[in-house]
Amino acid sequence: MKNISSLIFAAFIVSGINAQNCTDLFISEYIEGSYNNKAIELYNPTNEAIDLSKYSLSRWSNGQTTPLNTILSGTIEANDAFVIALDKRDPNGEGYEAPLWNGWYVFTDSISGLLDSIYTDEDNLMGRVDLFICPNYEDGTMYFNGNDAVTLETSTGDILDIIGKIGEDPGEAWGDENDAYWTKDQTLIRKASVTGGFVYDATQPFSFDPTLEWDSLPQNTFTELGQHTCNCPDDMSISEFESVINLYPNPSQSGLLNIESTSPIQEINIYNLIGQSVFSKNFQGVILKESINIDPSINGVYFISVKLENNTRSLKKLILK
Repeated sequence: MKNISSLIFAAFIVSGINAQNCTDLFISEYIEGSYNNKAIELYNPTNEAIDLSKYSLSRWSNGQTTPLNTILSGTIEANDAFVIALDKRDPNGEGYEAPLWNGWYVFTDSISGLLDSIYTDEDNLMGRVDLFICPNYEDGTMYFNGNDAVTLETSTGDILDIIGKIGEDPGEAWGDENDAYWTKDQTLIRKASVTGGFVYDATQPFSFDPTLEWDSLPQNTFTELGQHTCNCPDDMSISEFESVINLYPNPSQSGLLNIESTSPIQEINIYNLIGQSVFSKNFQGVILKESINIDPSINGVYFISVKLENNTRSLKKLILK
């Protein structure tokens, strides 16, 4: 593992549902480099190691509302950064199978006519990677371009962070007010003031503005990977804030949903991708399990927000089909 540092993030969650800052993983760096040089860095702001098999990454391609998803593996240590990249390690790969850059440039010497090589550490992406995933294009998750939204989720579907906007195709990329591309041919680093994932409030329409929580560096800048500066204290513990929400069946074909929580439930809301409410219910008293019925004809991807007694919220992706 590598030592750390961290930055601010703008994503799919706007206001109203506040992130549990410094208490769970978030995306700290985004590499949209040339060829297959694609990478995502995660940061663990807590003082506990986290099992990555409980998390996943998704790519929402070209405004689509159904993602390609990959469950992760490995362990991210406390207050550490963890780099994930495309599994393109075959040095003989060509075209779509071109390997990640490893810092070596092979050339023909103009005087001797012999092959020679030179190593530049700044161009070594492969050596900075902790986990290689998606060796095949069909796996899909890490083959993102500038117009694909990327989400960090728990393995059960809780959205913890996002780059871009689900359901929106921005054209070439999301950008700033001057129409400069930010998510295409760029390296983005989270601002140090960002201490948690971008929290989605489905009741508030929004536009993804990468300038709010990210700093932009030139394409194929790899030198910051594996370290992140974050304004979190050193004694945060994820277990202090952890509440478990279980939603099943998901996907649901009947419209019947069961919701279980380790903390009392105060409120349940379901929203579509443009922020319209399709279900809302408030509770009084101690409710740890609730079954609700949704119109089974409203097929698609939705977001269910569960507000708990301690005023924390859990946001999960919900599929009705």
